[in-house]
Amino acid sequence: MSDDKPTDVATALRTWLMKAPRPVKLQVYCADGRESDVELRQGEPWSSIAVSVAALKPERIEALSKEGNMLRACIVADLVQKEENAAALKQSSFVAMSATDPETQRIIVFAELLQRTADKAIDAVERNSSACYERLLALAESAERRADTQAESAMQLSIAIRNLMIEHAQETIEHATAKEESPLEQMASNFLSGKAAADAEAGAQAAQAKPNGKGKH
Repeated sequence: MSDDKPTDVATALRTWLMKAPRPVKLQVYCADGRESDVELRQGEPWSSIAVSVAALKPERIEALSKEGNMLRACIVADLVQKEENAAALKQSSFVAMSATDPETQRIIVFAELLQRTADKAIDAVERNSSACYERLLALAESAERRADTQAESAMQLSIAIRNLMIEHAQETIEHATAKEESPLEQMASNFLSGKAAADAEAGAQAAQAKPNGKGKH
């Protein structure tokens, strides 16, 4: 940090800490390389917390949620400078409003309103950026889980199809095998067929050789 007074730092930090969403703990980084975890006790005044943190001579501070997610962060020197600029603008506005020139008063009031609008816009962007980051992280995790589930389902389907194809192939082989006769069965079948044909031929010859039934009396 630089030559900022602890009282100035504490004042700036108190305003920063009280912004919504309010943190549950702080991660403090000092210029000399020290790092400190500051747990915020419920019911402790924000002014007291700001004074304690300012005593550490911080350079950068991160405000964290209960889960450890970063809500926002700030460079302390920039934060003090912003508070000083706001105080100077407020003082100049007071001086200008004391003047009798209506045009000057209107310009000063417009400038003050413009500054307030810019500050609110910056704060809104910081809050929305943090919320969007957390939402994108949650969506990414959900998409990853969905992809894992789909990959597992596809693998199970592939295994089921493969098993079905194997089962079908086995049934086809068994069916084809059941219809085929062994060589011994073929020989027996051929023998029986040949014997039947020979018996039929012998019967036909016997019928031809038999007298026609008209003999001599």
